[in-house]
Amino acid sequence: MRDSARSVFIGMTGALLTVSLVWGPEASAAPRKAPRENTQRVRKASASLERELLRTVTESGFDQVLDFKRNGERIAHVPNVDVAVIELDAEGRPVAAANVLLSRDYPKGVGVPIDPKTWGTTAVRYTRWDLERWDGQKGWADATAEEDVVPGREKAKLRFMAPYPASLFKLMIAFRVMRLVDRGVVTLAQPWRFLRDTEDKGERPVWRWMEPMVTESDNGSTEALVKLLHEKGELAGLNQELAELGLGTLQVNGTSPVTGRSWNPGSIHMTALDTARLLLLIEGGPGVLWRTPAGREVTAAELSSASRVYLQSLLADQALHEALSSTVLCGDPKAEPGIPAAEPARWVDPKDGTVTAAETAFGRDTRPCNAAAQVTFLHKTGQTENYGSDGGIVRSLPGASPRHYIVVFLSNLGNRYYDASVASAADPSKGEDGFPSVSTKISYTQRIPALGRRIDTLMKERQRKQGRAGQ
Repeated sequence: MRDSARSVFIGMTGALLTVSLVWGPEASAAPRKAPRENTQRVRKASASLERELLRTVTESGFDQVLDFKRNGERIAHVPNVDVAVIELDAEGRPVAAANVLLSRDYPKGVGVPIDPKTWGTTAVRYTRWDLERWDGQKGWADATAEEDVVPGREKAKLRFMAPYPASLFKLMIAFRVMRLVDRGVVTLAQPWRFLRDTEDKGERPVWRWMEPMVTESDNGSTEALVKLLHEKGELAGLNQELAELGLGTLQVNGTSPVTGRSWNPGSIHMTALDTARLLLLIEGGPGVLWRTPAGREVTAAELSSASRVYLQSLLADQALHEALSSTVLCGDPKAEPGIPAAEPARWVDPKDGTVTAAETAFGRDTRPCNAAAQVTFLHKTGQTENYGSDGGIVRSLPGASPRHYIVVFLSNLGNRYYDASVASAADPSKGEDGFPSVSTKISYTQRIPALGRRIDTLMKERQRKQGRAGQ
């Protein structure tokens, strides 16, 4: 976005508070405790959501994808897939939540028990991702306590090796930066010169690093902000801050204070349910959003209204609609429609409707899909060779069927995995340059956007029925 357009968010708290009325529900009202009689209603709504989500995930056929590293044969095992949905009412209050895990331990999927007070779970022993374990070089079930993401869950009902979140972890960096903005440690307008070791990467205002990190998943900008947090002595406290909010599986470990890099599987962790709650905090809503196991009431005031609106604006400007939503692939017969989200106009070439972002020319006319869009999707994607993720906030567009929910998808389905529709583009002789994504620009298995579309359809139907029941 041009400097003049984005500057509305820099040092103009009053203007941001006004904009928040457009972006989402305001959460400045005093916290209100949920009536006890709502507990059973929440449990019932969550149970039905879990049944529907479990069916949707298990019917998505993730065990049918092809694996480039196996010469295009079918994936060796059911992949690890972690999907969470939080259903919101019109004002942004959570009314139901569900979390489904898929893995070789749970090939038909399993629902995760969720506490309606914390909107979290202690029923899963999450272990760090280990690619050697996934690829069979280690025993599948022999993870030690030292590999637990959150300690003390050896006897938990479920176990799950949590996939590396790839660039979805940049959401945590953005959150931490905005917490520091709220504390006055940094400002979005202040200049920051990024020295990557001895290499001078230039100077920009902090917001000029933040924007490309979120909207185009720019790695260089992320390195700059990670190093900024290191130099301010503020990265070390991120994990504790998230744990105190009850989001203990969200962790950033092992990054380099010299380059801002060293983002490694097994060191950076996210799970779908905790990520969904982080997005719930960014979305905001009146009253208590959840309570931590220690009894702390978490409200939208954990971030200022200005910071929440700014983060929402970045997520809303996401260019890479190619995972749960697939608008950049509009009209491609090899692609599946995803969440029917609009591609932000700033990325769309008015001459031919194509999108070029993150140094990728997607080459499809997105205008038909934008014309048919039903929602905005404020989200962040992530992908590497071995991992694929997407998570965000869905809001209906004016005139569309109402829906308001948060959805997060994490998996080990990176771009080494693909579908039969693009298999002819695979060229093993070129190594990783022969991935079908290189020539087709279809980077995710299309079972992911198909899942997004099905989740949106079920949420639209759920909220249509609720609206009818409330009349």
